[in-house]
Amino acid sequence: MSSQKELIDIIIETTKRLDSDSPELDRLASYFYIADLRLKDYLKNFETLLQLQKPTRRQLQERGKILEQITYLVFSSLKGVSSIKSFQSASSQYDLVVSGDDVSWHPVCKQLYMDISHRDIVIEAKAKNSKLPDKDFARLCSIMNQNYTGAGLGIFFTIKGATDFPDKNSPRQRKISDCRLRQALFHAKTGKFIVVLDKDEILQLGKNGTLLQILTRKIRDLRELSGLPTVPIKQFKEIDLPPHLEELL
Repeated sequence: MSSQKELIDIIIETTKRLDSDSPELDRLASYFYIADLRLKDYLKNFETLLQLQKPTRRQLQERGKILEQITYLVFSSLKGVSSIKSFQSASSQYDLVVSGDDVSWHPVCKQLYMDISHRDIVIEAKAKNSKLPDKDFARLCSIMNQNYTGAGLGIFFTIKGATDFPDKNSPRQRKISDCRLRQALFHAKTGKFIVVLDKDEILQLGKNGTLLQILTRKIRDLRELSGLPTVPIKQFKEIDLPPHLEELL
């Protein structure tokens, strides 16, 4: 009888044959992201600090530290990770750089629409209590385009998202500017993706599969530019239809 590890290895080999747009990959997300058990406590502490009305300087520093710790625990939980680093290079400070070199990393790349030749992920943790400004977004674009060219995906962990990204319950956007415009132009120019997670999405990452589900939805939205915020994980299907089609659901 096959062991649990052998069964998972069979699943991984099978996904290598699937197309990147196959919904089956989304169903397998929980195999590739098994949340670290420690995340529950770190996320709870992070949420508590976010609820403070007038945090002290020390509490703000603690919030930033915990966000970086959450970022590490989240990405070290990805299947196939063989390299996870945080360092100051000759040109840039990297909050976290994640990559994999064995076959287990290939289906993760496929699910995240990444070419295997650009299989590294660069993550920035920004604990500011304001939306990410365009200058920070531009910096990561520059890093991925000029300094760390092996990266195919950039991710911001933020509290309030980035400028001009659609807010929850906001009407559909018809125009884009600021970080949203830079995101679209960078993808059009390089084929690479940069996505932004806010506090509500980060607080979901204690459950298996959630990281990949959130990232794939955000990457698909960048390709579509729907003008709507990413739907929550609990909403299994992404539905964006006019009334005469929605009534058929």
